[in-house]
Amino acid sequence: MAQAPTLLSELAIRTALVMNLRSRLQGGEVLVEELGVEHGAARIDVALVSNHLIGFEIKSDFDNLDRLARQMHTYHRIFDSLTIVTTMAYSAQVEALLPRWWGIFLAAPSEDGGVVLTEIRPAMIHNRQDPVSLAGLLWRDEAYGFLVAEGGAVVKAKAARHTIYEAIAKAIPLERIRAEVTATLQSRMSLRPRSHMAS
Repeated sequence: MAQAPTLLSELAIRTALVMNLRSRLQGGEVLVEELGVEHGAARIDVALVSNHLIGFEIKSDFDNLDRLARQMHTYHRIFDSLTIVTTMAYSAQVEALLPRWWGIFLAAPSEDGGVVLTEIRPAMIHNRQDPVSLAGLLWRDEAYGFLVAEGGAVVKAKAARHTIYEAIAKAIPLERIRAEVTATLQSRMSLRPRSHMAS
């Protein structure tokens, strides 16, 4: 009787992914698990913060793809590149669903009971970030300080946070916003299990 295939959980895949990414971290880079974006609209499983924002979304054997289309469009507004980490069960579906510039990692059980990750296709940088959404990764006081420092349009110090983010988007180039966001996250974050970002 054939043995049933080993099903991989989100935790098992995440553990392997974080170990893989951690082994390749360079100076100043940080990993953030479950990074909330757009003030709770979505939460990506793992983010690598370097001079770009690189996102990794996990779909395990116990997940489904029902939310992926909505998550995908939210992530496009934030991340410079994206990779999905999934199993053989979903490999064909994600390859058909996701844009060509998404990377794909295939997770499979290893002989020692762990998880081995294989890159099926590499992620590519895209140009679909939204400056308001990107600025939204800054806490409100950080965003206001950034706007003032860059000489942007004057808004009241007690203005709603979305008003501040919109002012940043209108006054400051996307490249400068990205640089501020990544530098702020690098100084704020360290890799901690299930670390969360306040909004």
